[in-house]
Amino acid sequence: MNSEDRALKEVLSGKTPEKRVMVGYEGKEKKQGDIKSKLTDIMAEVRMPWFCPSCKKIMKKRLDNKFWRLFNHCFDCQLAIEHEMRVNGTFETYEKKRFFENRKAAILDQIQSIENWKNQGDMEVVEPVNVNTGFVHIDRYEIPKELVAEADEALAELRVTLVNVDAKLDELYAD
Repeated sequence: MNSEDRALKEVLSGKTPEKRVMVGYEGKEKKQGDIKSKLTDIMAEVRMPWFCPSCKKIMKKRLDNKFWRLFNHCFDCQLAIEHEMRVNGTFETYEKKRFFENRKAAILDQIQSIENWKNQGDMEVVEPVNVNTGFVHIDRYEIPKELVAEADEALAELRVTLVNVDAKLDELYAD
């Protein structure tokens, strides 16, 4: 029985109800004016601006969003930069660097995914069959040793390829 019902019962029976003093809590006072969220500054860095910081043109093309995320300027600025590289004769080196950096990232991603798969190990999945009796069905998944051996071979090949790509990158950055 809650306190309101008890008090009503005591009043109806002719008794005086128990008096309680309620104490309120006043929280911290809020600041006046504009209140910024914690994410406001973070989102401002991520959000694409209306105008390119380099050329001050409106960034309204579809590719502007992509090039803003990659290079922090608009598509037209990137075209101008790459055109300047072609005129200077440095574009081929830039293109090779980008190619090998992307290839290195893909190889590292493959290595990570294979290692995660190997570390996952054998699994058990428990499915309830009958909730009332508590009967469950357990599926056991074991990784065959042949697949683990193939994964080890793939890791070895990927690491050799990674060393070759790193060597090529070092050669390109040395120039």
